[in-house]
Amino acid sequence: MSVPAFIDITEEDQASELRAYIKAKGAEISEENSEGGLHVDLAQIIGACDVCLKDDDKEVESVMNSIVSLLLILEAEKQETLIESLCEKLVKSREGERPSLRMQLLSNLFHGMDETAPVRYTVYCSLIKVATTCNAIAFIPTDLDQELQLEED
Repeated sequence: MSVPAFIDITEEDQASELRAYIKAKGAEISEENSEGGLHVDLAQIIGACDVCLKDDDKEVESVMNSIVSLLLILEAEKQETLIESLCEKLVKSREGERPSLRMQLLSNLFHGMDETAPVRYTVYCSLIKVATTCNAIAFIPTDLDQELQLEED
């Protein structure tokens, strides 16, 4: 299952728009895409995305889902470090604040990933860490059969 992105622009243009948005929010990031490719752009975007985590929930979810949609099209070997970095940001960012939003963002990432991706474990653990901060651990699926059924629906 992948995270749907209803945007009709190229990945490079989407990265450029994310850069411009994050820069407008005050981040130290160039509006120009890197010559190193999409994975380098995403590393820089994830590194600077803290500034947008202060926005309202819908805005944050929109920006983060855009980042996730780009992450999920990368080759698996280029995803791992970036996903780990994003998870770390979501776990540590404004700890204790807006846990339901952070859980939703991590859940979107988790469910969008290939079921066999080893880094999916990191996302799941991050989801648990955020859930424990707000006593929401009961909402984290632990039954693998149930989890797989939810993804198929």
